[in-house]
Amino acid sequence: DEGLQKDDWVVVSPDVGGVARARAFAKKLDDAPLAIVDKRRSGHNVAEVMNVIGDVDGKVAVLVDDMIDTAGTLAKAAQALKDNGARAVYGCATHPVFSPPAVERLGSGVFEEVVVTNSIPLASDKQFPQLTVLSVGHLIGDAIWRMHSDTSMTGMMAS
Repeated sequence: DEGLQKDDWVVVSPDVGGVARARAFAKKLDDAPLAIVDKRRSGHNVAEVMNVIGDVDGKVAVLVDDMIDTAGTLAKAAQALKDNGARAVYGCATHPVFSPPAVERLGSGVFEEVVVTNSIPLASDKQFPQLTVLSVGHLIGDAIWRMHSDTSMTGMMAS
């Protein structure tokens, strides 16, 4: 939090396909503003950032994605945000696939922090100083308990 106000943050989708995910995340951050990185792919696992839609100048940008494979999209999006005046960039994703050269891209210094879950175990060679890994163990345990006790999953998502 670092004493930041709602208008200091901007939640960013690294591509048009992730806008709904980013909007849902922004709502969790007191309905923070939203930006989108418009990119074009020139081949499989190759991303080319074209432009940033939305105001990121002077803001702390939080890039939200479902997974990080080679980190090409996320790293280029982060650089585009910096080039457009973002004062800091954070990355977050649920699934850290981290295929080469993801670790090098993510640890290159463009991110203040990259936050992922332990939905995929990470070997020590996939760690880097800016990485924070959050456990999904409690969430999975809660889901198993709810299924076993025939309880709704909806309540789990509200907290």
